[in-house]
Amino acid sequence: MVPSPVKITAAIAEANDKAGRSIPLWFELVMKIGDSEPVATGVLASHPTGLARLELNSRHGFVERHLLQGNAYWASRDGILSESPQPLLPPLFFLQASDGAMLEAALHSFGIAIDEAVLGRIGDRDCYVVGGRNPLDAEGNEAPRASIWVDHRTFEVLRIDRSDGVSVRLGPAASFDGIRAPSWIAIEIPDKPVFRFEVTHVAPADAPAAAFALEWLSAPVTTPAPATPAESRPNGF
Repeated sequence: MVPSPVKITAAIAEANDKAGRSIPLWFELVMKIGDSEPVATGVLASHPTGLARLELNSRHGFVERHLLQGNAYWASRDGILSESPQPLLPPLFFLQASDGAMLEAALHSFGIAIDEAVLGRIGDRDCYVVGGRNPLDAEGNEAPRASIWVDHRTFEVLRIDRSDGVSVRLGPAASFDGIRAPSWIAIEIPDKPVFRFEVTHVAPADAPAAAFALEWLSAPVTTPAPATPAESRPNGF
């Protein structure tokens, strides 16, 4: 029997709080693409209210910034706004909400149907899927829909699906100075190799709402220009 979505979101919020994540957080990351060697290092700041930002320093010398405000997404490279950014910044604030109603509001703004919950499975782990599983189209293929997958025992978030087919997979939780957070984050974009972030450090962040302003995207960067042409770099990195 599947609990009501209200009970599931309340349990997720309680798990978030017990894990020490219900505060602004700072993540230090190493990024790989597919089976590549590390192509960038990054820092990600995430706020429980639905704000997040990611700065990536490419091994080729440029700086890429991503900003997430609820479901609004922007990115820039060396201060120049991107017209079609790759969605590399996951909504980790789902892992930080310590109140069920706050989490429901965040999920709703992300396009997740918070009145639907079904069973699912990831590997050997049984899950509750808030938002429902992907339906099949006329050809028998899955049609993407927004959803969040949580372990049915621990209520840890394991997967976040977007309505455009992008999927965020979260690795096993590890302890970072008392904060339990995913040990890795994988971004699966249709027709792209997997972007994988190894989480090397997590700590409380001094990140007021003003730190997530749009102006940050175009603030000056001091990193040198790319050392190699963009067309010779796989997936732009």
